[in-house]
Amino acid sequence: MADKKVTVTIGSSISVNPDPVELRVNNDKAKWVNDAGTPFAIVLPAGYQTPSCGAQGSQYVCTSQTFGTTGTIKYTVTSPNKPDLDPDMDIVP
Repeated sequence: MADKKVTVTIGSSISVNPDPVELRVNNDKAKWVNDAGTPFAIVLPAGYQTPSCGAQGSQYVCTSQTFGTTGTIKYTVTSPNKPDLDPDMDIVP
């Protein structure tokens, strides 16, 4: 299993790179990282396990579980006092 890094940048708004993140079904996990340590949350649609989030050294990190079906999943990135961002994950075979 591999962790696919998604860089989360939080300024006046939230951005992620890459968008979409491509994950292999039943194999890859998404690992969202904010290098400045700014807290954020990842909200997945109903039926998906909530990613685990917390400080790791000077970074703030959220890590998903693997995904069992292929397709595109729209998720939400939130951070206090910032507009929400709704990027995508592409789950591929």
